[in-house]
Order: sequence, then structure tokens, then C-alpha cells
Amino acid sequence: MRIIKLNNQKQSQIEETITTLKSNGLVVFPTDTVYGLLADARNSSAVSKLLSFKERKPGQAISVFVANKKMAQKYVEFNQNTENVVNNLLPGPFTVIAKAKKIKSQKEKIDSRLLAENGTLGFRIPNYPLILELVEKYGCPLTATSANLSGKPPHYSIQSFLKSLPTKKRELIDLIVDAGKLPPNKPSTVIDTTTGQLKTLRIGDLLPKKPNSLISKSEAETKQLGRFLATKFLKNCLSKPIVFLLKGELGAGKTIFTKGFGETLKIKEEIISPTFVISYEYKSPFPFQKLLKMYNFDIDNTDQNISKNKQVCLKKGVKLLHFDLYRIESLEELSEIGFFDNLTCGNFYVVEWPERLSAEIIDKLKNFAEIIIVNIKYLSSTQREIEWSIYAK
Repeated sequence: MRIIKLNNQKQSQIEETITTLKSNGLVVFPTDTVYGLLADARNSSAVSKLLSFKERKPGQAISVFVANKKMAQKYVEFNQNTENVVNNLLPGPFTVIAKAKKIKSQKEKIDSRLLAENGTLGFRIPNYPLILELVEKYGCPLTATSANLSGKPPHYSIQSFLKSLPTKKRELIDLIVDAGKLPPNKPSTVIDTTTGQLKTLRIGDLLPKKPNSLISKSEAETKQLGRFLATKFLKNCLSKPIVFLLKGELGAGKTIFTKGFGETLKIKEEIISPTFVISYEYKSPFPFQKLLKMYNFDIDNTDQNISKNKQVCLKKGVKLLHFDLYRIESLEELSEIGFFDNLTCGNFYVVEWPERLSAEIIDKLKNFAEIIIVNIKYLSSTQREIEWSIYAK
């Protein structure tokens, strides 16, 4: 077992790691979450060594690192859920579960022992340049399991890792890349994209213990989560307008969140707060049908099951109408700003300070639109919890 310290000579350390991996080696390597245990996911000898170390039986799936979306698509099937998560949440601390592709070439296929019994494979695209560069240069997926014994907690330092190992386990490790003590992040959040609804199988740093909520650690991630939700409900807009009611204190990030909607709709103008003007209207440069195709929604406007209204909706441009109701005092003022105008399919409405709307108005609104309630809560100066639910009263 060789231990090397991670320093400014990262290229030489990556090359040594690649050499070890090509020799059926097992490498302990820093990741965006914890220290990971890397092996060539196609190499049966390396995978056998990994399973021996972890004491994992076949069928107890082990995920893999991929360098990018293109590499992931080589090994797993992408459905709309997979597309949405990969496009809007990755790179990040998520493991995405998808159906593994059947690859004929023995040299190219992932070792079947890494797959779950139902034929699915977990993959990660971490927000960690060192891993991404390593996997890209290596040219194929590497195992993404944590470097710990089965049933034991993950490790954030090499010292802690080595103390936990009996001699026989140490002998299985070929190389350790020591990056010092890692931040105490949780292991990745595992999301199953194989069914109609996204399922969270393991809670990590970006998902609290609630089914429809995410944690943002920065403005960039808040915008990223806005893109995720906008894409998630984009197809629903074909049937009726979508109204997002954004709740949150001043400065919580409601307008930042809305910027993510603008990016999903490919709006070129900068999305800014409508606090002083009550509302802004933005138009996507693309018709609704083209937007759906961009996000791989399979919609055929010649299908007889699609109504004439929906066919018109597919051809027209998509609008984002952004309201800030903080200064609104009455129903008459809502009418004056045209809040109830143009409630048609293909439009997204984002409403800040929906507390100004009475329950009666929201119930009335539900007759014409699908309403999504989004609550943005302060966790710290940089962290927000973003929780959403479909209004169903």
C-alpha cells in the first residue's frame, strides 16, 4: 500500500492513480462527500477486490462515478426524470438510479455485480473537479462507494480510515491519495429516477427528511433548484397554466429562485425583482413545442388525443409572468394589474408574497391553473430549505 499526499502536483498524482487502477488496483481517493474507494467498474478482478474489502454480496449495488452526461448515457437509460435531475442538479452530491443498458462488449460493460438485482445502476457526477478529471482521463466509470468497512461510518481523514482497518483489509488497498481532513459532508443523496415519481432512497446533504424539499447552500444552487422545479412541471403547462406561489422572508432568495425558471424557458432578459412595479412579463424565444423537445418530452401535436387547445398551446410562445404582491392591499388592485388576465396554458406564473391572496382567491385560481406552493426557509446566512407541494384544497 502506497500513500501519497495531494498537493500542487495533481497531474502526477492523477497519473499514478490511473496506473494503479489499470493494474486492477484499489484506490482510496478524496471526493466531494467522503473518502471514496475507487476501482475500474469494468474490471472483474478489481471489482472482486472491492467486494472483498466491503464484504458486499452481489445484488447489493455499488454506484459509479462518470465524468459527464455523455458517459452516463453510454451505460444507463435516460427517461425524463433522469434528464431533469442530470440537467438541473448535477454536478452535485446526488447518486442517480437508472436502468442499466445491456452492453454486448465484455470489455465495455459494467461488472454486473455492481448492479442492483432489478438491473439498475447508480451513477454520480460530483461537483469535484479532481474526480471529474480523473474519470475523464481514465475513460470509463469508477466505483463511487465510500471507503469504509460494511456497517461502519464513512471517513473524512486517512488517519481515521487506517485506524479502522485490520491487517488483511489493509493488504487489499493499493494506493491512498491523502487530501487531509475533508469537510464533514454527508454521503450523497440517492434518487431513483426509474419510476414516474422521483424517489429518495437515502438522505444526504441536499435533502432533508421530507419528500419534496431540497437544501440550497448558495445562490447558484437556489437558481439550480428553480430550474429543476420548472423542468419538472413544464409538461403540465400543456394542460393549464402553472402558478408557483413563493413564500419566504425578505432576502430568502425568491427572485434568485425565479431566475432558474427564466433559464429553463431560455429567456434572455435578466430576471429582476418586480417589487416596485408589481409585475414583469418575459417571453421565451421558443414555442412551447420546441421547449418540450429540448427537454426530451415526447409530444406529437398530430396525435388525435391532443385537443385543439393544446395544439395551439404547443405552437405559441411561453411566457413567464413574475409578480410581487407585497404592496397589494385589495382584490381591486389585483384586477388593475391584470393578475387574472391571460391565464392560459403554456404560461408560468411566479408569485412572490402570495400571503396577500385570500384563501378564496387561491381556491378560485385552482379552477384555472395548477398551483405549486414553494416555501423558502432560512437555515443560515448561506443555506435555504426549499420545500414544495401541489395545492390540492
